[in-house]
Amino acid sequence: MVRVIEHKNYGVYVNDERGAPHHRAHAHILHRGMRVASVFLETLEYYMVLEDLPASLVDAISSEQEQLLDRWQELNES
Repeated sequence: MVRVIEHKNYGVYVNDERGAPHHRAHAHILHRGMRVASVFLETLEYYMVLEDLPASLVDAISSEQEQLLDRWQELNES
């Protein structure tokens, strides 16, 4: 996993998932090393949310959406 955003005790990561059955660009959100949510990068739809995310983190993800998408695409080009 590659960390794209670091925010307090949270990290937002994208993976190289070539060959895996993932079809939508997404990122994983970890809090102190434990996965707490995932987000589809095109729509910023959150899923598998295990705890409330700070509004400042949600804002950071929104403002870095293009960077997250670019990094995911770089890692997952066929």
